[in-house]
Amino acid sequence: MTLPGSQIDQKLDEWGSRLFNVSTETLPRPRRSRNVRLSSAKFTSTGGRLSTAQARATYVRQKLQAMVRRAPQVMVKLVRAPKGMKGISNNLTYISRDGQLDIEDQDGQVIQGKDAVADLKAEWRDGGMPIAADSTMRDAFHLVLSMPTRTDPLSVQRAARDFATREFSGYQYAMVLHTFETDPDPHPSPHPHVHLTVKAAGLDGVRLNPRKADLQRWREGFAEALREHGIEATTTSRIHRTTHERWTVRHLHEVSRKGETLERLKRTTGRYGRVQEVMRNYEQVMRALARSDRGEDRQLAADLVRYLSERSRDVEKTRSPERDRFS
Repeated sequence: MTLPGSQIDQKLDEWGSRLFNVSTETLPRPRRSRNVRLSSAKFTSTGGRLSTAQARATYVRQKLQAMVRRAPQVMVKLVRAPKGMKGISNNLTYISRDGQLDIEDQDGQVIQGKDAVADLKAEWRDGGMPIAADSTMRDAFHLVLSMPTRTDPLSVQRAARDFATREFSGYQYAMVLHTFETDPDPHPSPHPHVHLTVKAAGLDGVRLNPRKADLQRWREGFAEALREHGIEATTTSRIHRTTHERWTVRHLHEVSRKGETLERLKRTTGRYGRVQEVMRNYEQVMRALARSDRGEDRQLAADLVRYLSERSRDVEKTRSPERDRFS
């Protein structure tokens, strides 16, 4: 028996929102107050975009559709944090390739050449909250924002600029684009990526204190900025991409097989609890879509079954994949 769209939206809001941690504040927006620590920051209004069950259900559908289309996954990596001005100096030298690549700061100013980079270092050392030469504190945070090969580098740079403007308002930062063609490194990465180094202390003295949830929000924010510049991009947590369970259409209809499914899952993964939760949410989402009176929902359910089945086979073939190099 099929169900009307309103009931399907309620199911997607309930189970899909758990799957992707969707709330009325999921989509990132710039913070209004500079006096809020990053770890407890609240997003400003999203203009009602996710304030209703229907809006959240639509967002869940979009995330699922991006998955089955195999939209490129964004990569936002938090690299080892520089400590003290010596660490920051080495970092700025590294990301600018000792002044060979242009740095863009939080004001949109372009820093070119070795001497200009030295002036930037002095500005970071003495401006705002001064930084000692040696320190045990994390005085800056180094992020790498990357996309797969063949992504337009200028679009990646523009998206990184918009992301940094939204997320790090009130902080000093330095941003450098690296591409295979422009990076003077002897072994440049083929992936266009942006190095973003942010001074930990804001202009008001409030220090950044990123946590795991912040990193996921940064991924979402960078993906949204890329889409705004015409680049298809999505982000899912690693646990969504490494599930070993084999999915078939019968999972959508045979409740009696749930115990067997989870028992096999328990034997094939060491992260049983969290993976079990993710699999349960996927199962409920696909069941709801399969019962929808909308043909596109039922097609999405079938596409998800196919996608997850293929992903499980891919993961089994590549248990120890070689990691991409980003430098």
